[in-house]
Amino acid sequence: MVPLTVFADGGNDIQYKFTQTDSTLSFYGSFKTIKRPDCLLEVFLNYNHIKALAPDAKEVQLIDQGINWNKIRYIYQKFIFFENISVWNRKLSMEKQRLDFILVSSLNNMVTIPKMISSSGFYQVKTQGEDIIVEYYQHCQLTKSLVTNLYLNIVKNEAIHFMERLLEYSNTICSDKPAINN
Repeated sequence: MVPLTVFADGGNDIQYKFTQTDSTLSFYGSFKTIKRPDCLLEVFLNYNHIKALAPDAKEVQLIDQGINWNKIRYIYQKFIFFENISVWNRKLSMEKQRLDFILVSSLNNMVTIPKMISSSGFYQVKTQGEDIIVEYYQHCQLTKSLVTNLYLNIVKNEAIHFMERLLEYSNTICSDKPAINN
């Protein structure tokens, strides 16, 4: 299958790109901010922030954690009858200004819905000149089913809404980076 790639500007200075084949989806999103990088990284790792950024989840559970890592279980219920339980390992590298995540397990209550075979990605904070760039990337491989394309379209819309939520939330939680005095 030839991959389908879509580039877009989501407003609010959010840029995003989707690359899709018949059973994979990659999403890259970014936005500029003036917020402190250490605070942004805390938002990416801290369980309370993670939970706040997943308002559509039926449940978000902290399974285990350390100084720079955690294991999180998400339970999502869609269309009243579909439920997915996924577990993710997440690790922060302050040196790289990046939090990596990887899917540990995913369980659907219905076999007609595509199952995540694998998924991984990252959040990253980059300094470009005076700008702070927040990047989010995720690649997901799914099983094929009759509703895979519909499911991927839903996932695309949710990814865009997540970037909007992340921008708004981090702008609310984090303070601006200090100005450089000349």
